[in-house]
Amino acid sequence: MRSLFFTLCFSCLSFLSYSQEKEERKSIDVNEIEIWTKKAEVNTKGDTATVELYLQSYLKNPREFKLNTFSTGLLSGSDVPLWYETMQLGKVRIHIMDRQNYLHYLLTRNEPVVLTIKTGGWKKQWGKPKQLKLAIEDYEEQGKILEYTIEL
Repeated sequence: MRSLFFTLCFSCLSFLSYSQEKEERKSIDVNEIEIWTKKAEVNTKGDTATVELYLQSYLKNPREFKLNTFSTGLLSGSDVPLWYETMQLGKVRIHIMDRQNYLHYLLTRNEPVVLTIKTGGWKKQWGKPKQLKLAIEDYEEQGKILEYTIEL
């Protein structure tokens, strides 16, 4: 009876520990911000691509985040990013017609926020977006723009 009880307890504990394992997300660290992809898709017509990323500050609290909107965009095989239609970070939304150079946001430590970029003029033959060029201001040196290519 005792051996049956220990076997049952061992089986339950091993099942619980196995069920708590999560798939590790593919993230990159950019200027002390962790970034990972939520989704990358093209609408049914194939003319608009949408990319959603999670951004999370993991060292500074709070941290000013400054995104250069005209240097950030989806790459379609060339080094020049396609301009966005709308860009939204948290509750801050920018349209291309606003002609705003920077998107400012205050990131809170360990609280992920979603960055959504919608790009019109996407061609169906390009398929789903595969890369995003991200241009942000260095938090240590004001005015210095850092550019990163993120694989989606």
